[in-house]
Amino acid sequence: MSLLINHISDIEKQISQWKKQGLKIGLVPTMGALHIGHESLIKKARETCDKVIVSIFINPTQFGPNEDFDKYPRTLEKDAELCKAHGVDIIFAPSVSEMYPDMDNLTKIVPPQSFQDKLCGKSRSGHFDGVALVVTKLFNITQADVAFFGLKDAQQFFIIKKLVKDLNISIELVGCPIVRDFDGLAMSSRNIYLTPENRQKALCLNKMLKKIQELYIKGEKNVQNAKKEALKLLENGVNIEYFECLSTDTLNPKSDLESEILIAIAVKLNNIRLIDNIILEK
Repeated sequence: MSLLINHISDIEKQISQWKKQGLKIGLVPTMGALHIGHESLIKKARETCDKVIVSIFINPTQFGPNEDFDKYPRTLEKDAELCKAHGVDIIFAPSVSEMYPDMDNLTKIVPPQSFQDKLCGKSRSGHFDGVALVVTKLFNITQADVAFFGLKDAQQFFIIKKLVKDLNISIELVGCPIVRDFDGLAMSSRNIYLTPENRQKALCLNKMLKKIQELYIKGEKNVQNAKKEALKLLENGVNIEYFECLSTDTLNPKSDLESEILIAIAVKLNNIRLIDNIILEK
């Protein structure tokens, strides 16, 4: 039976008991509207931890002035059912006032600009400051031993990894593989807006990433050569926002293909924004 907790003081009491028992606590931070991708994170947490907390908090500090915080889907009842079905111990669903009682005078946590000024950060100024703040608060509130994140939001994961290292936060981070639909399309709540024709076109993202992986395995080292070949698979009407090859340590651009490089792509298709990525391995 999952406990639904709204107050920080209440969850801290429960966590204190778990800590006294020496239990391993896993955290899955979310903004709700849970889908199969979130399920994969919860399952991984359930497999490896004694207790699992899923936080459901639509974080206003990561929304920009032109992004509609008020319209973000709120499906707590449905999310709670999914959590219960997967044996989640605590659903932590605080209000904005609970998390930010002094919203006008918040302490800021600002990840390095070199990690923010690319990929999704280019068009979402301040977004990752908000992510860093809420994630740090959730780590401190839950005292989790392990936190689970989906690698679909790869930039977010590597920024949080940098945050944990720089601030000496005692937590293990687990990046979980992208969950894909039967046709290879990365799972996203935005996929429901794709027409059958556009969904077929969107499959080119995964094909382009696979092409670079294939070329790398065959010995191609030059990033530009690999991207040129991959771009031949781009479908008409699919407009690239970015298509980058970056170091997973620094998020700096790479000119040579090698292991542990992030290949990330974002496109717009009839005003629907889609992202995907792959990390090259030896």
